[in-house]
Amino acid sequence: MTAPFCYELPPERIAQRPTRPYDQAKMLVIDRNAGAFKHSQFSEIASFLRPEDLLVFNNTKVLPARLFGAFAGEGGQVEILLLEQRAAESWVCLGRPLKRFTTNRILEFSNSVRAQVLERLNAHNVLLKFSVADGLNLHEQLRLSGVMPIPPYIRRGVGDIADVDDYQTFFAQHEGSVAAPTASLHFTPKVFAAIKQAGCDVAYVTLHLGTASFLALWSVGEEAQPPARPGEERGFFDGELLRTAKAAKAKGGRVIAVGTSVVRLLETIVRSGASRTGIQEVRSDLFIEPGFDFKLVDALVTNFHQPRTTHLLLVQAFMGGELLQSTYDSALMSDYRFLSYGDGMLII
Repeated sequence: MTAPFCYELPPERIAQRPTRPYDQAKMLVIDRNAGAFKHSQFSEIASFLRPEDLLVFNNTKVLPARLFGAFAGEGGQVEILLLEQRAAESWVCLGRPLKRFTTNRILEFSNSVRAQVLERLNAHNVLLKFSVADGLNLHEQLRLSGVMPIPPYIRRGVGDIADVDDYQTFFAQHEGSVAAPTASLHFTPKVFAAIKQAGCDVAYVTLHLGTASFLALWSVGEEAQPPARPGEERGFFDGELLRTAKAAKAKGGRVIAVGTSVVRLLETIVRSGASRTGIQEVRSDLFIEPGFDFKLVDALVTNFHQPRTTHLLLVQAFMGGELLQSTYDSALMSDYRFLSYGDGMLII
């Protein structure tokens, strides 16, 4: 396979809080055909669009899925991140310190939430069975005491009250993610109004995001080895979406994916043979790397990503390695802020 693009990211360039207002974040606009750059900000994105463009957003909602607690009767801090519900009371979780998550051990997260270790599933995940007091279910208790699961490179992963709004899109609707579709965090109702005034349309898909959003694809020095492919993620879409996208293209518009998660889902949908109307479910394990044939997506809004991640490999596939190198060099020299709360780019 093509060698993955990698770069040195100084820790001080990793944004710890978003720009406020959110739409004042910097936006680097890249013309793929001309290989040209233009510096702007997200509040001006409508000026780079044309009538009939279709912008597709991921309306997944982030669950406050991080809990901090202790081992019952033993002490010692414990931290978990809920990933996927397996049954009414059991969840696959990331846990820390994982070596202490032995079978049948009890964890206490508050006066109301306890969990029993059922089994270690692999090198990263553990299966826990929860019990919740006070007549609440776990989802309700998470809304009361759970912490937003910001990535570990932001304040060591410890969220606070500001992250409740900062790490959630204003249009989030369907709960199920442990990571935000961060390219969408720059968009505000004011920007949406400008997009529609420019003659563009907006559509939504739902892809619930897992740990692929912040786990590295390769370890340092292992780029020559086959990567660990990202896990499968659940997606939902309206069966009319493909017809809407094709109609926009026929009128001279472009399908603009807002975020790499949207690229993955759109390119999965177009390959699925979907033709029915109504809401449909699909599971996406699409691995996009250089040489990939993009069948639906014409342009991309995305953030600046971590080295060695699937997101960065996808962007490399979309714009090519040389242009990607120039883009990141320009962003680093121009004081752009990186990763989830950082600045972003529009690739056309």
